[in-house]
Amino acid sequence: MPGSSEWEPPVFERRLKVLLGLLGVALLSIVGRLGQLQIVQAEYYRKRAERSLSLTPRQIPFVRGSILDRTGEVLVRDEPCWGLAVDYSVIAADVGDQPAAIKRHIKRWKRARRYPDATTDQEIEQAFRDEVAAMWADMAEFAAGLRSVPAEGPRLHAWDIYDQVVRIRRVVADYRGFDTPVAEETIAHAVVTDLTSDEQISARERFAHFPWVHVEPASTRKFMEDAESFAHLLGRLGRVDARHVANDPNADDPFAKYRADERVGITGVEYAAEQILRGRRGQVSQDRQGNLVEEGFIEAEDGKDVTLTIHADLQRRLYWMLGQAVEAIPESSGGVIVVLDVISREVLALVSYPSYDPNGFDQLYPALRDDTDHLPLRFRAVSNHYAPGSTVKPLTCLAGLMNGTITLDTRQICTGYLFDDVRDRWRCWKIHGTNQRKAHRSVNVVEALTGSCNVFMYRLGEMLGADGLCSVFDMVGIGRYSGIGLREETKGINPTPSWLMAHKNIRATPGTARLFAIGQGELSMTPLQVANLMATYANGRYRHVTLIRSDTPTPEWIIPATPEQWAAIRRGIYGVVNDPEGTAYRYAHFEHDRWALCGKTGSATAHPWPTSYKIPYVDQDGVEQLALVRTGTRGAAIKRFVAGHPQAVFDPAKVEVASRWPRHPPPPGEDYSHAWFDGYLQALDVAGLPDWSRTPRLAFAVLVEYGGSGGRTAGPLAKAVVAELLDVFGPALDIDAYTVGQARR
Repeated sequence: MPGSSEWEPPVFERRLKVLLGLLGVALLSIVGRLGQLQIVQAEYYRKRAERSLSLTPRQIPFVRGSILDRTGEVLVRDEPCWGLAVDYSVIAADVGDQPAAIKRHIKRWKRARRYPDATTDQEIEQAFRDEVAAMWADMAEFAAGLRSVPAEGPRLHAWDIYDQVVRIRRVVADYRGFDTPVAEETIAHAVVTDLTSDEQISARERFAHFPWVHVEPASTRKFMEDAESFAHLLGRLGRVDARHVANDPNADDPFAKYRADERVGITGVEYAAEQILRGRRGQVSQDRQGNLVEEGFIEAEDGKDVTLTIHADLQRRLYWMLGQAVEAIPESSGGVIVVLDVISREVLALVSYPSYDPNGFDQLYPALRDDTDHLPLRFRAVSNHYAPGSTVKPLTCLAGLMNGTITLDTRQICTGYLFDDVRDRWRCWKIHGTNQRKAHRSVNVVEALTGSCNVFMYRLGEMLGADGLCSVFDMVGIGRYSGIGLREETKGINPTPSWLMAHKNIRATPGTARLFAIGQGELSMTPLQVANLMATYANGRYRHVTLIRSDTPTPEWIIPATPEQWAAIRRGIYGVVNDPEGTAYRYAHFEHDRWALCGKTGSATAHPWPTSYKIPYVDQDGVEQLALVRTGTRGAAIKRFVAGHPQAVFDPAKVEVASRWPRHPPPPGEDYSHAWFDGYLQALDVAGLPDWSRTPRLAFAVLVEYGGSGGRTAGPLAKAVVAELLDVFGPALDIDAYTVGQARR
């Protein structure tokens, strides 16, 4: 400035220096930080970078919930095991022969120089195929050494996996509207399962040189020892298929949705409680060295346990007792016992005979499938429906009383025949050992039930008509599901006039109503429904049955009969067993100071069923042959024949029944019949008489297929059932006091 003795730099130069200084400081900071990252913390960040690039998330399985009886005894549970798994890409390249999968493997092994002697893509492909073939052979030998399996077992399993994944991809494509890979194509699938700890160690060593083979943790379903009596009830697991994927309630959850390598409940409680028993998979990640990485870890959620209303010890006892009774009758193919808690309608026993050992199902299946005489795979208690016979006679009388068709004073004359001039039908039951028909003379409701008078019921059914009877049948659940929740359950048939027209193209007639009144004709019920009907007789209320324990009671409704009407029905049921004129007095009456058995016998006409079919055909060489196919229906016989003889030529119209069960016809003039007894235990007062003010606690139904007379065959068995109930629960029949400790005495 003018007059100044010292020169000062311009203002912009000072500012420039300040700016350059700040930039220098920033640069030094950056350089320092880079030095820290690249020198001081270089190893730490190198590992993190490597880890972030090499994470390989792997889902970890959940443990399926256990199934317990009401006392806490474990009936079936998951136990840890291991599986030998193969990458799906290898399965697709081999058994699926997918060109895209093969090309990916050629590129992969070319880059990794797995086959150094192979120089062209064709040579690499052939070397890869040879190695995979050697792997299957090695696996077959390994699996055969563990247990009895077919030589092609692992590879056949791989074929099943491939087919399932293809179907799943097709279902997903239909759902999304476009084709896209599915998760099942990115994982390894187990082809050898249920490896023990020692076996999985051996497998790791033996197959370590195959990079596409893995030993993975899994679980296997194990039933308790002596599980034969529970096989139908508990059910089975099967592989997930396209239907499960299409109807998956957890399809939007990647950790809960079904995968092709998983198992799902397909029958019994395993199916009914699938969403409770099933858990949610977890996830774990590893770096290149196989170390676990915390990031991305998700813990698996195990399935919840399910407690049944069943008493395990009672179930076992009744199963073996029923088996002895069935095996003592040459014509009998099987039987059922059902026990219910009258008040709650909880199922205490649900026994079907014959059954099988569920722990050996895979090995036993061919023999079980071909046993069409005894049908051990049938869950008779809920799957089969039979004519209930005389067990519905109390309901017929109740229908007449409720709508005023009869009164408690109404009497009918029984001479043994409904029409004196017609002796070949509409008769009362035949006296055993004679050709005479029972003539009850003049009987009222109580006496007609005690003596199981057909003629009384014929006349009452005629007065009520089919529609009047069927409306009361509906009140007690006939023709509807019981509420038990098992997929095997059938509804039975309530043959209303509209049902008869729709399914049989016939009109209801007075004769139709007569048959319904004695539990014959098109009327049919499952043994579970018959047991529930007896429980309804016992307390006058209908409600759904329960198999899986819950704090929520099932709804119930009161049958609109008066106390006097119910008293008459119960006196008649009491008389069946305790009156010398009763049809079960000779066979089921027993003396006890606290309880009386009330019940109803039934003998329901039964027809032999087909057990095999013969199919004449011409084979591929033009030679006429005859095939015998063990199956129970014509359609199933044709399907199995075509599967086994794809080149055969045959006429479906010439397929005929080759054999039936029972094998021999009944005596001349007689029919085969199933033997019923359903009953309940009624408390006695101090004088030894029924105390009708106390609600019975237990009701049950017994059925012996082709057993003949309900009184002679099912009566003694019912008496034995009562003895077991009293022994298991004590003279007080205190169901809830029964514990696991008692079960294992």
